[in-house]
Amino acid sequence: MPSATRPDSRSPSPAPAPPIAEAPGPRAQGFINIFNATVEKTLEKCSAKNFASCFPTAAQYSPEILDNLRQQIVEQLDHTWKAQFEGIMASRDVVKSVNSLEQCIEDAKLRKKRAEANANGGPVETPIPPHTLSPSAIHLAHLLPFLEGQTAETNVRITATQEANVELLSTITAQRAEIEALVQGLENVIQDLEVSAQMMAQDEVQGLSKEIKNYEMEMKRG
Repeated sequence: MPSATRPDSRSPSPAPAPPIAEAPGPRAQGFINIFNATVEKTLEKCSAKNFASCFPTAAQYSPEILDNLRQQIVEQLDHTWKAQFEGIMASRDVVKSVNSLEQCIEDAKLRKKRAEANANGGPVETPIPPHTLSPSAIHLAHLLPFLEGQTAETNVRITATQEANVELLSTITAQRAEIEALVQGLENVIQDLEVSAQMMAQDEVQGLSKEIKNYEMEMKRG
């Protein structure tokens, strides 16, 4: 089973299918037209002549009443049949199903053209029928889009964290350089103090200090 974290090991996921139209497409409209034409042809058989032949006595004595009755029957049949047909179409969602089938056919034609173009005149590789795939492959096909989304989100977070780490490292480096400069300055001050202390400890400096003290004592006595 291919890994979900290696997108180069399989073909990319197909783009999501466009929404299915609610209005009848060519095939759905053709089906509706066939039904309407069939109803019309059927009701044409119930002509005034054929209807009158079924009721010869009424046709002889009351032809107008019989024809009005025929028209009412024809109109009622036309209305009932079409209403039932529309009810079945709506309850079974026939238009949307036929439009979906039509969309699948168009998608298949597009994939075939794309495969022929990619083959560059060579043999076109026959796609694997979905019903022959293993359960694990089908499960992975449904799981991969989710995993890809999670992988993309994780990659974005990793990139942001890496950028933050680079900025933090730059700040720490600058602070470390500043600390090193301060420590070097303190070492220089300490070294100067040590040199001064060594100079004060020398005999000449000690003697000079004694002479200065003697002068101060004499000045105080005087």
